[in-house]
Amino acid sequence: MNSEKIAFSIRSQAHMPLMSLPAQDYLTPDDDLVISIDAAGQVISRFRDDVWDVRVYCPKNKCVYNFSNWCDTDSPLKKTIIQELKITQMARLYLSGSPRKVNSTRIVLLRKIARLALTNRTTLTELFNEPKYYPSFISSFSTLSPKTMKALLAVLRDLFSIRARHSDFLIAPPNYQLLERLEVIYNKYPKTKLNEPSQTKLIPSRIYGELIIGLHIILDDFNQHASRIIELHDNRLKHKAYGASKTHSRRSKKVIPWKLATEDLGLTKFFERQSVTNWKQLANYIGIVHAAAKYWIHLFSGMRDNEANFLPADTYTSIKAGTASFKILKGFTSKIAGQNHTDTFWVTHEIVEKGVEAATSVGRISALTCDWDDQIRSQYPLFPGRVSRKTNTVIANKHTWHFEGAPTANSICNSAHSALISKIPALNICEEDIRELEMFDGFRNWREDPTLTIGSPWPLATHQCRRALAVYGARSGMLSLGSIALQFKQLTEAMASYYRKGSIFAVNFLQSDDARGWLEELEHERRAVQFMNYDNDVISTSGRLWGGEGNRIQQARDKGQPLIISTDRSLTEKKFLKGDMVYKRGPLGGCTNLEHCSKISFTSIFACLDCEKAILNDDQSLKKIKKGIDNLIRQQDFFPKNNPQYKQLELEINSLNEKLKNRGLLKKMEEVE
Repeated sequence: MNSEKIAFSIRSQAHMPLMSLPAQDYLTPDDDLVISIDAAGQVISRFRDDVWDVRVYCPKNKCVYNFSNWCDTDSPLKKTIIQELKITQMARLYLSGSPRKVNSTRIVLLRKIARLALTNRTTLTELFNEPKYYPSFISSFSTLSPKTMKALLAVLRDLFSIRARHSDFLIAPPNYQLLERLEVIYNKYPKTKLNEPSQTKLIPSRIYGELIIGLHIILDDFNQHASRIIELHDNRLKHKAYGASKTHSRRSKKVIPWKLATEDLGLTKFFERQSVTNWKQLANYIGIVHAAAKYWIHLFSGMRDNEANFLPADTYTSIKAGTASFKILKGFTSKIAGQNHTDTFWVTHEIVEKGVEAATSVGRISALTCDWDDQIRSQYPLFPGRVSRKTNTVIANKHTWHFEGAPTANSICNSAHSALISKIPALNICEEDIRELEMFDGFRNWREDPTLTIGSPWPLATHQCRRALAVYGARSGMLSLGSIALQFKQLTEAMASYYRKGSIFAVNFLQSDDARGWLEELEHERRAVQFMNYDNDVISTSGRLWGGEGNRIQQARDKGQPLIISTDRSLTEKKFLKGDMVYKRGPLGGCTNLEHCSKISFTSIFACLDCEKAILNDDQSLKKIKKGIDNLIRQQDFFPKNNPQYKQLELEINSLNEKLKNRGLLKKMEEVE
């Protein structure tokens, strides 16, 4: 197999090789057993190594198993425990049932158990199998945080399950006795309720709008000057003393000072606005742009942090299906079970282009300063590492790169993130934002959240963008963000039409859990919006309701026996979120039909008046009906009175007036302004 095929094979798998060996070979492995290989087929790690470098199988290119540095001292017992740790990890990776990802099968907790065994001067096997060590195990367990307790219990259950399948595996509890005693301790702590709010905060709409505006300004400013900044870096490669500081300028006549270099390229005023006076400050500014571009892509795609890290430079394109055209970002997802870096794409909006343009320019600068190869765009990351391989040993091994041209960047560093936030002072939290969060989720104590302080910046994180896109995309009609609201509506509709189940546009894409998950998030938020509208129009209204369903609700109220759906807000909300109830705003009022409407059309919007699913009210509905009747009257003016079309329109107008008169609403409608 040639190196290209090997590289592709490695990049598309999430687990390590040797998946078809007999179980016994994993429990008594040979020291020469290969653990990992690089893209060229060269061995990286073997079983005998105390450090297994498995980054080539890790989506983030970070995972390394270190079995030895959990204790500083060396002893025969420690060597035995290290051997047990390796066998245990092999069993977890290969004998637990389905293939497992290296980055989700961590050894942090195994190392804690190893330290406990060494403290008790025993092996892992004896620690699990000898009841005399259980008091020490239980005592140590009781000092852990509930979160760590839960994780450790999961590991112990995993080992117990493997032992149940493979009786030769002894580095696990022999029965459930130890686990039961540990669970008693863990169960004393209050558990997270099923309906407890997600830990991912929803960015308040004001801050969300300010973030979009702030990023827009940063990206536009950079894009207007990007070509000259690239030229500045290119000139520096050709002339080592190019753009030198004042101190260096005095030492040699061959030096081209920073001031002269920036003046020649027309960058002086721009750099003054950005407080850039030397190469180091320029690098910091480029880091801010890098972060802004990444956030921009998160905002308008809903992708995860690691998925953005692995976008190729040629990510932005469009696809056509019949008469429909979609802007997309090509990339890779690691969320499909058992696979890494699977080809996929995200439907987006053309507004994302400015972020891609800025990232491309930053990528070109990285290629110049780090000697990366950006000639083949499909083999160059949109967000390449900005540190040279000479000064960073973590990315020195080219065979662990996902792209041939350069290593991918990690998540946004803290310094760049803080600098970006400081560029947008409007992201500071105010009382209005806290009140909005309380309206959005009243069950969560927002004011006691230590990360939310009025006057301090919002604790922004990339994973918040996905939820925000789902929420504000579904509620785009409720946003006061001007054209941004329209773009969100367009983006949401495009995503929904492309991703929805059964769409002819995305047969293959919908095989991914990621697409289904995204659609479920979007659908959840749409249902939440429908409930909010129902709450406002039906539950909380003081006006009289009519129409088919409206009459049923109003008559129950008049009898003093209101329906539970109009009194129990919590129950009704659950029905909406489960899809048992719907409320779709229409041309005259609301519709509670779970199915698609077969009555209404562009030429007849008054079908709602006689529909048993309609909820109309005296305020908004009468205004809309009057407007509709006025339109019919204006249409009459186009025809002579003896014309059949004129007579047909008159019949419709009279019929509507008669229906309103029978309901005692005709006079009220005529009085509506």
